[in-house]
Amino acid sequence: MYTPRWLLEFLVWLLLLLLHLQIIVVNGWNLRYITGLLMPFKQMIELQEIVWFISPELSMEHTDEADQFIRILGDFYGITQTVVHSNSSDMRMIRSAAKRNHMSIVFPTGPGDPIMDVVNKVLLGRHYYFIIFMLMDKIGEMESVYELCHFLYDYQYENSLIYFESTDGRNQLFGTNRYPVLQIENRTDILRFFKSKSKQILNGQDVEGFRFPTPLRQDPPHLFQVSGSYEGSTYRIIETFVRYVNGSFAELELPKDPLGGQVVNMRQILELVRRRRIEFSAHAYALFRSDDELDKSYPLLVVRWCLMVPLYNKVSTYLYAVQPFDAIVWFFVLGSFLALILLELLWLWLAVDNAGGAPIVALLNSFCYIINIATGRQLLQPSMLRFLLLIAVFFHGFFLSANYTSTLGSILTVNLFQSQLNTMEDLLQAQLPVMIIDYELDFLLELHSDLLPEFRSLLRPVDSAIYAQHQFGFNNSFAYFVTEDKWQFLNEQQRHLKQRQFKLSDICFGSFHLAYPMQMDSSLWRDLEYYTFRVHSSGLHNYYARISFEAALRARLVQRLTESQEFTSAGLQHLTIAFIFLGVMTTIAAIIFGFELFWTRILLNNRNTFIV
Repeated sequence: MYTPRWLLEFLVWLLLLLLHLQIIVVNGWNLRYITGLLMPFKQMIELQEIVWFISPELSMEHTDEADQFIRILGDFYGITQTVVHSNSSDMRMIRSAAKRNHMSIVFPTGPGDPIMDVVNKVLLGRHYYFIIFMLMDKIGEMESVYELCHFLYDYQYENSLIYFESTDGRNQLFGTNRYPVLQIENRTDILRFFKSKSKQILNGQDVEGFRFPTPLRQDPPHLFQVSGSYEGSTYRIIETFVRYVNGSFAELELPKDPLGGQVVNMRQILELVRRRRIEFSAHAYALFRSDDELDKSYPLLVVRWCLMVPLYNKVSTYLYAVQPFDAIVWFFVLGSFLALILLELLWLWLAVDNAGGAPIVALLNSFCYIINIATGRQLLQPSMLRFLLLIAVFFHGFFLSANYTSTLGSILTVNLFQSQLNTMEDLLQAQLPVMIIDYELDFLLELHSDLLPEFRSLLRPVDSAIYAQHQFGFNNSFAYFVTEDKWQFLNEQQRHLKQRQFKLSDICFGSFHLAYPMQMDSSLWRDLEYYTFRVHSSGLHNYYARISFEAALRARLVQRLTESQEFTSAGLQHLTIAFIFLGVMTTIAAIIFGFELFWTRILLNNRNTFIV
């Protein structure tokens, strides 16, 4: 069996530490004990920095002892040392070059010392690391030690030690264990403590049946209730992890939503995490930022936040004939037609032998060339210049007419499935209202303070329950903000339809990490990270995402949409435009024919008069 090198070094260090402690004579608060405790770390970890937190409330005697201790460790380690006071709280070790390889030592007078707030801020995101809190006064009553242990418990300093000297001259080490309940441990037998921690690192944390409180609300596809049990793509992942650490969930009841249901309100859940009422949320979420009180787990996915917009599948009964080409294409078609007419007229004006006999013939020939049909009069011996020109016009007319015919055939058989709304300009032009959850609107404005005023006027903030009612019902009176994973779930309702009702547009507002909201410095963060690695490598999330839709169907939260009779394929009514065009042209031809007859009769009358 392979044994990692770091584990061998760790065990060697424990042995050296044990031997070292056996030869040290400990007697009260003295440098020999605490120095002997910390010096073996040099053999196990290549530290880059030692951070000292010195309380301004220490007495002069304690300050001198701390100064001597700092010099001793500085000479021994030979690395950078940083001393932090109360006015240095802007420093963050998580942004330091030594964020992983540093040692922190705190000299407080008690749990109410101002330096403790500084420690919380400077070591934000690093509470899980090994930290020593050294009480400088001798301890007779253990109440102050217990209060400091409660502080370590509240702020997740689970791997830290409290050093103090009792009045009977004993040097002691205390710490806390978080699960299954608060346990104040005497860790003076440091060998035993590190053995248990090394076992926990190798085998994962065991919470010993702890029940994690968390709201369990309706939040498809992530979490929802089916026949008394809970399902969902991300819930199945976190629920498996909780069982892996030997725990379970305890549902935290919340008030009903404004519609009397159980739709999730993520603002409430994030606030519960900030207030430390829950360790983490069973609801995964993407649209929030970490801060000093709120963290997020290792991400499950990176999802885009975009608009889902309704598809307008109707085709005009009369104007469908111009839809195969865009306006710019029609512009070039008309331009080519006019250029050919001018060229034919030029040949006619130059009296070229192969030119048409009259301007009307030139007009008809140009039209035939453009639509790639035979002309009324064939050119038997065209000049070389005209021959090359007609070859170019032939290819132009062939591809143009072929493309037009095939696209028009698609319109007449299976309506075009394209949305007129795909960009911000399209949305503003259509003046389509955009529904958004109220607290997500705050997040949007925080990210994009430069949103167009015209777009802001289209936003309709609503409660999460009302939002879910409209979005899951595919109400096409609105566009909706949606994350990419949720869109894939919603799209399953219409995947089988010939004419879908919504699409995911290109109007997006960024990409975000889908993760579980957690307390800052949670002791479970690292275990959940390793578990998420396995979820990624095994494709577990994709599997749960596929089966979550079937579970939501059983819960009747979604449905497979049926074809709407509102949209039909082209029929005889769509040929009306052809008959209208035929009637108009016939009428125009009849009028022109009447004028020709009238003009011919006038000419004949004039001739007869002249002859007489």
